[in-house]
Amino acid sequence: MITFNRLTAPAVLLLFFSVFACNRPVPRADAKLKVLTTIPPLYSFTKNITGDLANVENLLPSGAGPHERSLSPEDVKKVAEARILIINGVNLEAWLQKLTSSVEEIRESGHTGKEKLIVVDTSIGVGIINNDPHIWLSPKNAIIQVKNIRDALVKADPGNSELYVKNAAEYIRRLEDLDREIKDEIRTWKSKRFVAFHPAFKYFAKDYGLKQAAVIRETHEIGPSPGHIADVIETIKSNGIKAIFTEPQISHKIVKSIADDLDLEVYSLDTLETGSPYKEWYEDKMRSNLAVLKKALNRETE
Repeated sequence: MITFNRLTAPAVLLLFFSVFACNRPVPRADAKLKVLTTIPPLYSFTKNITGDLANVENLLPSGAGPHERSLSPEDVKKVAEARILIINGVNLEAWLQKLTSSVEEIRESGHTGKEKLIVVDTSIGVGIINNDPHIWLSPKNAIIQVKNIRDALVKADPGNSELYVKNAAEYIRRLEDLDREIKDEIRTWKSKRFVAFHPAFKYFAKDYGLKQAAVIRETHEIGPSPGHIADVIETIKSNGIKAIFTEPQISHKIVKSIADDLDLEVYSLDTLETGSPYKEWYEDKMRSNLAVLKKALNRETE
């Protein structure tokens, strides 16, 4: 369940006034653009476009997932100081809605001297599957997200627009190389069905000819019912699946129970929702996932 427990809307307004009244920054001609991203993939995308031209920070600390989040005063301060807030969209960051609304209300009132906060929804232009927010797990979608980020940076900081466009073009070429690499690798596999912990890999599966045959947990909020687990087990048996995927930082007795009962190997697929990102982080993580999938699915044909 998405929460906003620690800060109600009035509390957000009061905290914003406090932040700006006590810590109003002194304008500097050489001050860099302040950009805030919500999840690690967006930080990686943005950093490749900005290089050293902007101060880029990821809002969620390493280990904190985006599906459930209670905002802290420090989170509010970070948003207050940002010029651009880059979100994934598809309701992934619904917990930010009250906060961003408060930012805009305060800035429009003229109390802060700040320009209007630019909120970049990177999902614009992506073909959404069943309101699934995990769009970044396909490099094809990542390219669309990068273009949306590029356009926002150009608008906010036209003086550096040529460099943003140049850097984005170079990064998109790398993502296109990653897309071809994944496509060329997966087309050689005989087994293409897999069972994941939760339905995060629909876009990846669709774009590269894989089949997410079943998921152990259909939502973050509600655990699987006995009937659902029975269906998953039947799918595994009927498809001759020999491997099952969990996720980093997840230890669930249901996964171990299914694996032990059916003599399955357990592998870890990273949804890239948490971590300590850097420029090459997205590419590194996607290649790591590809290697894990290759090992697991090739095992099924042995």
